[in-house]
Amino acid sequence: MSYRVFARKYRPQVFEEVVGQDHITRTLQNALKQNRLAQAYLLVGPRGTGKTSTARILAKALNCEKGPTPNPCGVCDACREIADGNSLDVLEIDGASNNSVDNIRELRENCAYAPAKGPYKVYYIDEVHMLSAGAFNALLKTLEEPPPHVKFLFATTEVQKVPATIASRCQRFDLRRIPEDLIAKHLLEIAGKEAIQIEEAAVRAIAKAADGGLRDAESMLDQVVAFCGETIRAEDVFEVFGLTPGEVVENLSAHLLAADASAALEVIHAQNEAGKNLTQLLGDLIGEFRDILVRQVQGKQASPVSQEKLLDLLEHLAESESRMKWAPDKKLQLDVAVIKAVHLIEQASLTEVIDALAEIRGGGEPVFAAGPKSVANQPPREVAVKVAPSVPVEVKPVAVPSAPVAAEPTAPPKATPTMVDPDVLTMDPQEAWSQVSHELAAANLFKFAWLDQGRLLSGPAGIFRVEFPLEHESMQESPWWTETVTSIQAKLDALTGHSGCRVEFLFTKVAAPILAPEPEVAPAPVEAPVDPLEAFRNDPQIRKALELFKGQIVTP
Repeated sequence: MSYRVFARKYRPQVFEEVVGQDHITRTLQNALKQNRLAQAYLLVGPRGTGKTSTARILAKALNCEKGPTPNPCGVCDACREIADGNSLDVLEIDGASNNSVDNIRELRENCAYAPAKGPYKVYYIDEVHMLSAGAFNALLKTLEEPPPHVKFLFATTEVQKVPATIASRCQRFDLRRIPEDLIAKHLLEIAGKEAIQIEEAAVRAIAKAADGGLRDAESMLDQVVAFCGETIRAEDVFEVFGLTPGEVVENLSAHLLAADASAALEVIHAQNEAGKNLTQLLGDLIGEFRDILVRQVQGKQASPVSQEKLLDLLEHLAESESRMKWAPDKKLQLDVAVIKAVHLIEQASLTEVIDALAEIRGGGEPVFAAGPKSVANQPPREVAVKVAPSVPVEVKPVAVPSAPVAAEPTAPPKATPTMVDPDVLTMDPQEAWSQVSHELAAANLFKFAWLDQGRLLSGPAGIFRVEFPLEHESMQESPWWTETVTSIQAKLDALTGHSGCRVEFLFTKVAAPILAPEPEVAPAPVEAPVDPLEAFRNDPQIRKALELFKGQIVTP
């Protein structure tokens, strides 16, 4: 007898032998028990997951001498003929080569004839999506109302190409990719029957490389047995199929997370010289970063980079993988992808920049998730500054209604009435405003930095009239405007001992002088007009930020 490959020798012959598709086999068995059979079935799924095997078993279940039955005997003439592919009542048609209208017309005419032996005539069309539009149209009427002795079984790997008019007339079953554990278990069973000694690590490597396809896994096992005989090691599997060991993938990912491009490129060069599959290597690397991200989200593992950067990294590598499949020079594509990945890790995100500026504001040293070199190594950047014209205009008052605010835990008891004499305040109004604006700006530079541009004007006790440049008027439309007003008024209440302080914001085109950085120092009296750009340039925090980010100030 000629040699039969594992994929044919161990093809499932009953529903119980179909691996990883219990949701389908159980439904079909119950339908056979209850005699609730549809006129057409559509089997959908990737290659090697059991579409043809399931169709043949269903055909045997329909035409078995004991059938229709959920457990075909496999020994009667009908079962053996269907298994061998020479049954007159079960016609297997290749949709790719029999896709014309004439082929479907011939099929439709043959449907009228009774089956030769069994109770049903079964038409199985593989890759049905390859039929032409005309062929689909010719099939519609027969598919909707076939003769009672006819059953249609369709299989496809691209269900989106099957017209809805066809799919809606079928019961659809989606076959899933088979988990690695089930593939490994099946391969070990084959190895036991064939007296093959194989390491568990080798089985795991084959199961992972098969990517959910059982037929692919069986073919790979067949190939590696031909290579090394009846004793198989994990190293043999890696050598035959050009796979990369897991520890090499882990080392490569560690070099990338450490932003060490040189070491990462050395790993890729070594794998390329060893004849490894670089496309598979990139796929394994994506899987490794996916596992790192999941463990980080679950709190099981810390990572030197943030979740935000891991997501960006996965997106970049996935795009590189799609390009790499069609690239003639795969090593070049992988080298470029790795270098870009290192640059991506080194770059400071917007969140990190804001946090760094907040640290500068508070007098500390900024810390980036990817290390100081992430910003220091960047080329100088230009920072555009829009300077408001120093043309005096009338002040535009904007009244802000007083909102009830709960007292902060540190605030002293408030027994003072709403309107009191200024001498009763526990703190000078100018000093109180300066301290509040600095505290909020230091707490959140992104939301409250503009408060430092305000200049306190004289007004009744408990009412703080603050003048701002007109360019900040749009802050009233920001989502945190209410939070800003509430925080300011609550802090002013606590500092001045005055219950119900109110802030009136005034916006003018005249750029207000910047308050002194230290709240305890009273602002200097207004003297000669100061150039706003020069004041901005000489601000200590601005100088420090420019030095950190290697930036330059430019004016339009």
